[in-house]
Order: sequence, then C-alpha cells, then structure tokens
Amino acid sequence: MSALLQQVHAGATLAGRPRHMTLPRVLALSGGPLDKPGWPDRNLHTDQAAAAAAGLDGLVVSGTQWEGHLAGFLVEVFGLAWFEGGEFNVKIPRSVRLGDTLRPMLRCESMQLGPEGTRYELAVWCENGAGEPVLAGTASCTVPAAAKGAA
Repeated sequence: MSALLQQVHAGATLAGRPRHMTLPRVLALSGGPLDKPGWPDRNLHTDQAAAAAAGLDGLVVSGTQWEGHLAGFLVEVFGLAWFEGGEFNVKIPRSVRLGDTLRPMLRCESMQLGPEGTRYELAVWCENGAGEPVLAGTASCTVPAAAKGAA
C-alpha cells in the first residue's frame, strides 16, 4: 500500500505536487510530433495568432494536460488498483494560462469495505495558484484487499 493511500480516509483531503504550466510543457503536449516538419502545430495552445483568432487574449493550456496531472496523482495514491478499478468524471470550469501553477487534489467522501476490497468515493479537482478550481468532479477506485495488505 502506498504511503499516500494510508492517508486516505473519509473526510481526508490530499494534495498532489504542484506543476507549473510552462511553454515547453505545453508545446510537448499540444505541439504535435516533435519530428513533424513545421513543428509545433499551430493551435490555440501553441500559437498567439491562433489563440487570438479563437477570441482569446493569450495561449491556453490544453485541459487534457491537467486532466493527466490528476490521473497521475490518482495513480500515485492508488497504484495499480487505479488501472484495474479506478474512474473519474470531471468538468473544466475555467481555462488555464501559461504561468499558472496547478495542484491536483482529492477529498475522500466515503470508504466502503466489500467482497472486492475497499471502494473509495472521492471529490477530485485541480486548482490554480489562486486556489480556484480549473477541473472538478468525482472519482472512485476499488482497492483489492490483497493490495491494501501488501506493504
């Protein structure tokens, strides 16, 4: 069992490590294949003119990027059990800009012991440096009894 999972109990809130949204990080995800002629792809995540054409005042970070940070945090907490019995459903209430620092978060709403193991029901979100949610929703994961007992 991970050290983080040991901290998850009903009512507990855990924070993942912060990630600073830099242009190189954004280009690595949204720029397309690195060996593509004309790299990076021109889109509202990588090109100021494309962002302006979309009515934005600057580049926005792809929601897939910070959704991935949340997924990575859930893997850190639940380990292989996340791949076998984890799921989340999230919405994106606001954009993320270059320079923002994001932190994935979870709050354990409930734990239920059953024949398959322990089922965790979670509130999950990512917040920016101002503490505003930029992604919010729910997640659940069943951790088999054998996985919880393993050290």
